[in-house]
Amino acid sequence: MTGVLQEGVPLAEQIIAGHLVDEEGPVAPGRLVTVRPDRVYVQDGNAPTVARLYEQHGFTTVFDPERVSFVFDHSVLVADVDMADRMKDADRFAARLGVDVRARGQGISHVLAAEVGWFSPGALVLGSDSHTCVGGAFGALGLGMGASDIVAAMVTGTTWLRVPETVEVRFTGTPARATRPRDVLLSLLRDKGQEPFLYRSVEFTGAWARALSADASASLASLGVELGAKCVFVPDEQGAIPTGTAPGLTRVDFDISGLQPTVALPHLPARTVPLDEAAGTPISYVFVGSCTNSRLEDIAEAAAVVRGHRVRAGVQFVVTPGSNAVYRDAMRAGYIDTLLTAGAVVTPAGCGACVGTQGPLPARGENVLSTMNRNFRGRMGNPEADIYLSSPVVAAATALSGAIPRVEDLP
Repeated sequence: MTGVLQEGVPLAEQIIAGHLVDEEGPVAPGRLVTVRPDRVYVQDGNAPTVARLYEQHGFTTVFDPERVSFVFDHSVLVADVDMADRMKDADRFAARLGVDVRARGQGISHVLAAEVGWFSPGALVLGSDSHTCVGGAFGALGLGMGASDIVAAMVTGTTWLRVPETVEVRFTGTPARATRPRDVLLSLLRDKGQEPFLYRSVEFTGAWARALSADASASLASLGVELGAKCVFVPDEQGAIPTGTAPGLTRVDFDISGLQPTVALPHLPARTVPLDEAAGTPISYVFVGSCTNSRLEDIAEAAAVVRGHRVRAGVQFVVTPGSNAVYRDAMRAGYIDTLLTAGAVVTPAGCGACVGTQGPLPARGENVLSTMNRNFRGRMGNPEADIYLSSPVVAAATALSGAIPRVEDLP
């Protein structure tokens, strides 16, 4: 489905209607439908499971090799022999299928999906990763699915789903100067909980949301699954539009006037507090990256904070760009040199330390401040480390001081 979307009709319903398989009748919330996706992509962490399911069921082909992709992003620098073997098997499996392969170091699947055009207004995209919801920043219906559903879609070119209800989150007001989209989203989760958003399509509206850059919109959308949402959309000039006139639409108003930067405490994103409440917490490992905050705008903000300064002794500051394109743009702009001069470690593009399938792993008892989407116990590969979440601005400032800063200490 492409072209102009209809104002007043929920985006998820419009996109689903444009991808129905030989079905008639209205696309209404609660209805079970079969649809044809425009793209199916598999990340390397799920590839071995997908391969096993193919073998178990005797599958040998995909519905269209040009519309199925494998992205090697979770395990770019593998330091575990068993994981290395799994990745080699995944390489061979993708080669046998003859599908599009994005090799290690090219970038995170969701970042690449936007760069190469898989996420486009009106597209329906399936990914074997829950953060496929990033597609909503580009007007696409991005749906994260488990291995079994992904295999079925790869083989048949179809999938079934329940049409979700739509919730409009209408932002009012303007947040504080140093507040970023992730601060707003995690504050929404803290204040409203997941119940209003579970298995719903969430459309963010309001002047603040419409003014977000593409990078900022992607940061907001990537965290939609933490709300429990089925999918999310960020209305802007890229194709997503408000549906405030839709019948039966649920609305959640959220006033962000003066909202301050935040930190999520271990071990849940919902344990988000204003920055000053966490200030002073010692941190010895800072990570800027993941599909939430690894784009050029994020790298630029981190570089601006550390320019002319040095990372505090005893602090490990790791920066992982979301794609090779981001890495190169950051090099041309001087951001990488600034980060290296300050004492940061800049790694090849990919998911980096987010999931703990590659290094650097945190030490036992270590406090980590990360810009990733989740801080569940053990998320970075060590259940004995405590993970805090923040924006790149707060993370970079923390790398300089060795402790979570106060708002007044931010540049």
